Amino acid sequence: MNEHTRARGAEAPEPSSVGDAGTEPGVLEQDPVTFEVVNSALHAICAEMKSIIMRTSFSPLLSLSADLSCAVLDVHCNVIAQGVDIPVHLGAARYTGLAALKYYPAACWRDGDGVLLNDPYEGGTHLPDMSLLTPVFAHGTLVGFVLSRIHWPDIGGIAAGSSSVSDEIIKEGLRIPPIRILEQGVVREDVLRMILANVRVPSDRKGDFHAALAGHRRATDRVQDLCRRYGADVVTQVMADTQIYSRRLVEARLCRLPDAEVVREETLDSDGIGADTAPRIRVRIRKQGVRLVFDFTGSSPCVAGPINAPLPVTASAVFYTVLSFLGGDIAPNSGVYSGVEIIAPERSIVHAAYPHPVVAANTETANRLADMLLGALGEAYPELACAGSYGSACVYTMGGVAPGSNRPFVHYETIGGGMGATAAGRGISGHRVHMGNTMNLPIEGIEAGMPVRVIEYAIVRGSGGAGHHPGGDGVRKTIEVLVDDVQASVLGERTRTPAAGCAGGAPGALAGFFIQSADGRCRELVAKSGPHRLMNGDRLVMVTAGGGGWGQATP
Repeated sequence: MNEHTRARGAEAPEPSSVGDAGTEPGVLEQDPVTFEVVNSALHAICAEMKSIIMRTSFSPLLSLSADLSCAVLDVHCNVIAQGVDIPVHLGAARYTGLAALKYYPAACWRDGDGVLLNDPYEGGTHLPDMSLLTPVFAHGTLVGFVLSRIHWPDIGGIAAGSSSVSDEIIKEGLRIPPIRILEQGVVREDVLRMILANVRVPSDRKGDFHAALAGHRRATDRVQDLCRRYGADVVTQVMADTQIYSRRLVEARLCRLPDAEVVREETLDSDGIGADTAPRIRVRIRKQGVRLVFDFTGSSPCVAGPINAPLPVTASAVFYTVLSFLGGDIAPNSGVYSGVEIIAPERSIVHAAYPHPVVAANTETANRLADMLLGALGEAYPELACAGSYGSACVYTMGGVAPGSNRPFVHYETIGGGMGATAAGRGISGHRVHMGNTMNLPIEGIEAGMPVRVIEYAIVRGSGGAGHHPGGDGVRKTIEVLVDDVQASVLGERTRTPAAGCAGGAPGALAGFFIQSADGRCRELVAKSGPHRLMNGDRLVMVTAGGGGWGQATP
């Protein structure tokens, strides 16, 4: 499409998978018990797959922080089941599958094949997220695919951690279009060598890749076990029925809400390149019957810095918003999104195109999008309103060479902040919100893995917005480096625009980022900056924003 892209439910799921008009009764109607058993088993497979990857990976970002996601797809790459993982990973899953099928049509897949990709313009999210798609065959017939998306702490580029400020994607790291990495169960070592030659700490990244393979093998075995036990026809019918079931739930809840149309516009913090840059995101949301249209016409064109969102990232924020807005208890799959239309101008900040950089869109733009979309829907449906959050994943990266061993190290971590309050209660403090769902890295693990000392990690009391229900508080984290020549970068948000309160609640406190030199000097950083050169004794200080409050505070 030329000027605009219309994405209906993530590139329009196959009608046969999400519609039930004119079709024979499926397992859902004829045998609801079997439907629930098989459907639950598919979700359990995703959870077990994730557990395998975490327990066999080399990176603490995977083994401890769980920055990875797993899903089961049908033969059309509709999402059938997914883990309780990372929303920005999972909302893009169908885009990833379709990108792989574009280069490798379903007819050419064999048992044991696998396609690897991270290209944000070809079904990926940002370069550090490595996606692997493998097929599942039962009795020689393709019944679906297994997908993992795991965050590599480094994929090359100008800065350790591959998450810094640059003005083109070439500088962000190695871009991998869909490429066959497995052939009938055998790793293509030539392709893997090429990839590992372009990353820092290649031995660890090789370990993470093989951890993903282990997870895929287990998931494939489990789906094949289901096919042997219940029959491949029953399993594939459940895959179709679960989308029908979720779609019916979405439509039933939308029918209970009046039609509405709202417009909202917000600006992001600078892109890290231009100090005065204030990119605009504009959205018009129309709810009509059982359909939702998110129209981003009027949003800023792509900017120089790395906050441009690929379409799969924008779609992930929209899908997350829909699920959250409708209660958060509907099983997420492609059926949920079949009634959602996204209009995103090409080469805009919500539909990035080559060569614009994108790495911060996953963590910053996507979270600001979720805040914005939920805030807009709250204007139309005040009873469902949610105050703004800290609007970020607050990523910091560090890298250098450890003394003694002379071994390079790379560290990537996200930091929690304040969640917005709702009519139901106060916001959570120091928590990853919206598009991220990673866990805290233990301080002992950080200090054991690289030459740093964590000086402070604390809740910033009172930073949440006041209200009948206060917003959640932000976090302060201070890290001191113990060697010279450490590269450090920060990607954050809300240093300029606080998290909005709602229903009379106050906004949260702003974020702030600083470098304290060993000689006592302190330098304030913009929201997105780096790579910086830190010397022994220097400290990186990060303060995340508080969430907005809900309702007027009582005296």
